[in-house]
Amino acid sequence: MSPENQPRVTRRRSSAGPVPPKRPMGNGSLLDSRQGPRPTFLTLRDHGKVYVADLPNLSDGQLAHIAKEAEEVLTSLERRITDLEGDTTNKDNDTLIKASTKHEVTLRFIRAIEGEQEHRSNNPALKDAATESLPRTFLEVARHRLPGATFDSLLREALEACAKEEHAKNSPPPEVKKENIPPIKIVDLPPSSTTSSVLITD
Repeated sequence: MSPENQPRVTRRRSSAGPVPPKRPMGNGSLLDSRQGPRPTFLTLRDHGKVYVADLPNLSDGQLAHIAKEAEEVLTSLERRITDLEGDTTNKDNDTLIKASTKHEVTLRFIRAIEGEQEHRSNNPALKDAATESLPRTFLEVARHRLPGATFDSLLREALEACAKEEHAKNSPPPEVKKENIPPIKIVDLPPSSTTSSVLITD
């Protein structure tokens, strides 16, 4: 192979200075890309941060209250966006973008609440349990509301309590020691028309 056809090796001169460090892309976007999308949550006045993943663990009353607060946040954001878009003197695009982004997050949050409420009302397992008995209905509601580990722990505790009660019912009565029972004596009374043998014990 001739020297003209050999690949040229280029070397970086030490006089060129140090290699500049790689800068992160945006506000932690490199970290977010490795960890996946951040969970959706909404910060509310009475409840603080409420995550969509926690909605199944809330009661119906809590869901209704959170939905009401989310609607108030959405209404406030819509007014804010309208004011920013109508203000021709001050073009604050960053504030408008932030408000629009929070508006979209709030809409997704409200849709998640509506979906959870619809799932609860149309749950066929809950409807079947309601036609059978109150305990099974309560069990089905608890299975959907409580986290898995909590539900399993409570169910195990209830089963153990029922097993103890069942064992107590099926166990034979305790035996009475015979030495504590006085002997029975039979005494014959004189015959009469209204009397018969009587058992007398000490």
